Amino acid sequence: MEPKKYIYWEAMTFKDFVAWCNQRACDGHWGMSTAAACINIMKEVRDQWFWKRERYWREKYEADVLEQIVNPISEYFELEE
Repeated sequence: MEPKKYIYWEAMTFKDFVAWCNQRACDGHWGMSTAAACINIMKEVRDQWFWKRERYWREKYEADVLEQIVNPISEYFELEE
C-alpha cells in the first residue's frame, strides 16, 4: 500500500477546512495550538448565518489559514513520508 500523499491547497472551502481538521485530528498530525486555532475558527464561522458562512470564511480566514496552518503541515508530513 502506498503512503498517503498530502495536497497543496491553493483554495479551500469552509467545508474542506472542517474535513481537513477532522482528518488531522484522527491522524494526529498537528499540535495543541493548531487544534485550538482550528476549533476557534470553526466556532467563529459557524456563529454566522449559514448563507453567510462561506463568504465570511473566504474573506476573513482562507488565505491566512492556508498560508500559516494547512500548507505547512501538509508539506511537513509529505516530506516526512
